[in-house]
Amino acid sequence: MLAAAESMMEKGDELPEEEEKLLALIVLLVEAFEVTVASGDDEGSDDEAGEPPAPHITLQRLMYSHDIKLEDVAHVFGNPHLAREVLDGKRDISKRQAKELGKFFRVPAKLFSPGA
Repeated sequence: MLAAAESMMEKGDELPEEEEKLLALIVLLVEAFEVTVASGDDEGSDDEAGEPPAPHITLQRLMYSHDIKLEDVAHVFGNPHLAREVLDGKRDISKRQAKELGKFFRVPAKLFSPGA
């Protein structure tokens, strides 16, 4: 799945709308898989294993997978200091910032909203 996602991301702005939707689905599936693996539970449990990661964790993972640095997303938050606070989980991501991050990473903005 990661190879397919990387292949789609390499197309950049030339990615057709259908593939953008498929890419968003792949990202969601990878996130769900990582939650399951991180919980160490193969069969799923009634605890928080099914919960999506916190928005700042999703942002960290996307930045890592795209090899993006803090300076590359600082404009979304206004400055590098605020971006660092968001990445550290000390500051929430606003709706506007979630929309901008969604456009930047070409994923649904709801990935950056709490309880998404």
